Amino acid sequence: TVPVRAIDLEAKVTLLRDLILRVDSDSWLKPAESLRRILIDPIQAAGWLKDIRRIYVVPHGVLHYLPVVVLPRSTSEGPRYLMEDYSVSYLPAAASLVNGHAAGTPGGSLLALAPERARLPYAQQEAQSIGQYFPPPRSVLLGRRATEGSFKRQARGYRVIHLATHGTFNRLNPLLSGVELEPGRSEDGLLQVHEILGLKLQAQLVTLSACDTAMGSGYFSEVPPGDDFIGLTRAFLFAGSQSVLASLWEVNDRTTLRLMTRFYSHLAK
Repeated sequence: TVPVRAIDLEAKVTLLRDLILRVDSDSWLKPAESLRRILIDPIQAAGWLKDIRRIYVVPHGVLHYLPVVVLPRSTSEGPRYLMEDYSVSYLPAAASLVNGHAAGTPGGSLLALAPERARLPYAQQEAQSIGQYFPPPRSVLLGRRATEGSFKRQARGYRVIHLATHGTFNRLNPLLSGVELEPGRSEDGLLQVHEILGLKLQAQLVTLSACDTAMGSGYFSEVPPGDDFIGLTRAFLFAGSQSVLASLWEVNDRTTLRLMTRFYSHLAK
């Protein structure tokens, strides 16, 4: 337990999130260092991180929106970030470490979708480019073929699921948050949280290459966060995915193409 008021913690996280978006500015480092001193340094000082290489974070409230991996400590060579010393994963609850995942291994390697309605110039190129890192059978659905119905029918059969599209975040009702796909005869094209919760996945990884996909209730609103936090990440974990890669911010389409291509090239090694 650390002696910090919730209102002060929220102010620090909010300031960090605002400053880190400023291009060519390191003004975010001071609030980040302050948060490191509050949240990480006491654990290190107690010796609990000795010989530890992996940290699991179960966030609550505003900490859902804190990029813990960039919290720095000062060194003679400049700031050294938490992700340089530890592999950091987020969990909805500690029980996730002991609860098993769905039995069986899917036969397909990759299911990637990039719908036309998202109007992201580089999204389809992104989906195509990452396909080269996966052996057949793989499925890359582009444009109007990237329907919500196709996703629901095929998702269970693939180890990696990649969605290159827009994410929508509903602050008042997180169950209505979702990702945009193409509509079909019986689908509106918005894959929402409440629908994801009903899926049965066996994926090792779901990548949500879209804006604000890690968001849940409570951020910059009057809806209380915490144990009622529901977002796309938790929905995919509940549906059976072993891990989810998501964003806490709006993301640049062209930059995301480069980031995702590099990410999967390393993942394939």
